[in-house]
Amino acid sequence: MNILLLIPRFNVGGAESHVLRLAILLKGKGYNVYLASGGGQLTHKLRALNIPTFFLPIRLSTDISAFFLARIIKKYHIQIVHSHSAAAGITALKCKKRYCHDVPVMYTAHGNFGNAKEKILCQADAIIAVSKCVKSIALKNGCPHSKVHLIYIGINNKIFFPRPIDTDLRQKYTIPPDAFCLAVVARIKNLRNKGHGVLLDIMQSPQAKNWHLIVLGSGKGEWKLLRQIQKLHLTKRIHFLGRKNDVAPYVAMADVITLPSYFETFGLSIAEGMAMGKPAVAYAVGGITEIITDKKDGFLIPYGQKELLLQKLDLLAINKTMRTQMGLAATKNITASFSETVMFEKITALYRDIIS
Repeated sequence: MNILLLIPRFNVGGAESHVLRLAILLKGKGYNVYLASGGGQLTHKLRALNIPTFFLPIRLSTDISAFFLARIIKKYHIQIVHSHSAAAGITALKCKKRYCHDVPVMYTAHGNFGNAKEKILCQADAIIAVSKCVKSIALKNGCPHSKVHLIYIGINNKIFFPRPIDTDLRQKYTIPPDAFCLAVVARIKNLRNKGHGVLLDIMQSPQAKNWHLIVLGSGKGEWKLLRQIQKLHLTKRIHFLGRKNDVAPYVAMADVITLPSYFETFGLSIAEGMAMGKPAVAYAVGGITEIITDKKDGFLIPYGQKELLLQKLDLLAINKTMRTQMGLAATKNITASFSETVMFEKITALYRDIIS
């Protein structure tokens, strides 16, 4: 079966990491897999595996991209286009309507159906919702119930697994071995969306005077974040590590994974941290409420209640036994509920269904 994965850009991020892993799994199971995107840091990983990649200016023009996508489909006898994120889905459906009428389009919704232009996404042959939250949004926007399938993103337990806190790496970044340490893994669009501003406020509080924070990720808001870290004299306790292709060794330095985000359709970084045995503390928004079981493997905080967020983090900081127990429960939860094998089986079953 010839599968083309389509995504607007292929830099480090939640949707992109999922597509990378899916491509690798498909290749490993004997599928002929191709990827088209606007390029990015992860492209070389697929090329190293001899997975063909193509450039399409999806962010610039979905119309132009649809035209060139049709050429790729015909040349490589693509049987399914599996698009990820709205612009890629729109490109794929324009291509189907104009040039490749018989080629099925699958769309994985990693975000909201945010505007009128995205209504076309409901015309995909199959729609994967990465959380119940996303499924609800898709149905409210008019997508037929029969087309929408809930398939959680599976966590790769060969990479994200419990391991001792890496004291050597802590030493490299001048984090004391006994210091309470948080990690946040997210794009930095601004200081609000993923809660970086909230974490800056928390790190200034008296309770947190000896805490450390690891920041993994990048984006157009990173310079503002760095300026604020310097302005607040937090450079010795907030460790901005930027974008990392492999975040697991750096998350392993932390005691807790956190994400006080404005909204999350799933919350991949939270699930990955929990798989590594880290209790999670996050705002109860979107798909995050489907990952964390409150008071069992972490804490769900009503959005905006910063003082309660600080209180729960402080509780974990002073109670190592609680951290350990919640960490064990977190790994158990992720292993049971977010299996990569189950995800792959469900996706490939959909492939077979829509070309049968």
